[in-house]
Amino acid sequence: RLLRILRIFRIVRFLKQLYLLAYGLAEAAQAVLWVTCLMAFVLYVCSILLVRFFGHIHEDDPHFAFLRARFGTILRSMMTLFELMASPNLPEYAQQGVLF
Repeated sequence: RLLRILRIFRIVRFLKQLYLLAYGLAEAAQAVLWVTCLMAFVLYVCSILLVRFFGHIHEDDPHFAFLRARFGTILRSMMTLFELMASPNLPEYAQQGVLF
């Protein structure tokens, strides 16, 4: 019987480590959630500004089609900013002559 009690203490010690691991994972998930919310807010604010500046340009501008396709709406502008943040494809913008 004493050996069985000792086994239970060994299992409890193992479960404590498992609890700490699960707790750390939950804390990390919470941090990732807050970073995601913050990045969505920053992308939203920046996309509003980009739509105001580049989404409504004159049709005689040589980059009208490109800028309208990339920054015409807030959602499309957010997607463009996310694509540039995740995997910048700057040669595409350089070919259009959009980079200043």
